[in-house]
Amino acid sequence: MTKLSLGISPCPNDVYIFAGLLLGKSDTHGLKFDSVQYEDVETLNALSMTGDIDVCKISYANFSRIADRYELLPCGGALGRGVGPLLLVHGARSHFDPSRETLVPGEFTTANFLFDFYTRRSDIPKRYVPFDILYAELCNRPGAQGVVIHEKRFTYQSDGLTLVQDLGDFWEEKTGHAIPLGAIAVRRSLGTDTIASVKSAIKDSLQWADANRDESFELCRHYAQDLTHGVIESHIRLYVNEYSQDLGDDGAAAVRYFLEAAQGRGSTQAGW
Repeated sequence: MTKLSLGISPCPNDVYIFAGLLLGKSDTHGLKFDSVQYEDVETLNALSMTGDIDVCKISYANFSRIADRYELLPCGGALGRGVGPLLLVHGARSHFDPSRETLVPGEFTTANFLFDFYTRRSDIPKRYVPFDILYAELCNRPGAQGVVIHEKRFTYQSDGLTLVQDLGDFWEEKTGHAIPLGAIAVRRSLGTDTIASVKSAIKDSLQWADANRDESFELCRHYAQDLTHGVIESHIRLYVNEYSQDLGDDGAAAVRYFLEAAQGRGSTQAGW
């Protein structure tokens, strides 16, 4: 049995996709994830840049920095339409103020790239904050503005926040492509056989989760920021879709376009 380290976020979509493996209920294909870290997306990006973790959820925007050591899998990630980060402000103001500090959930995140893609400016003051701390600060500081990701997109209105721009909608409108948010990266040094086993194990884990939703939801609830069943279900329905099982031609094209736009390189190194 091959022992591997794994890094994913505690968000419902990641936990749901890996539920079969985390609970020991799906085919492991000869693998054992004996070390599992649950971290925010920017911490995961940093972990991947060390090259020490075997399998890791990363932002697509971070891939060019690790492409020499990691391969992207065409399954297990987050890509879709209507799934993008939201630019929000605290209060009734519905316009973006470029002179104000903007809270962003990490320098190397897809959210940061999409914010820059929307503003087309490099002089906007930013502060990079883990997404859970970011949201709390946004809610508690009148006039604050920031980029929100994950399940808080479903609850922000009840927390006194106002939508300025859905950054994903802006991306789709301008490019016509689905939004590549996060991907599963696997260390190239593991070799083709082990990488193929990781891919198969993730696919089977997701199939198990779909067939055993109650158990999978219970695991998601254990890690989720918002514990209500409705929010968790909405999160999974939005972020776990046909692209999570396999990107297909449409998804792969969206990823290649994004990588070229975000880094100007790396699209031919994804592994597919």
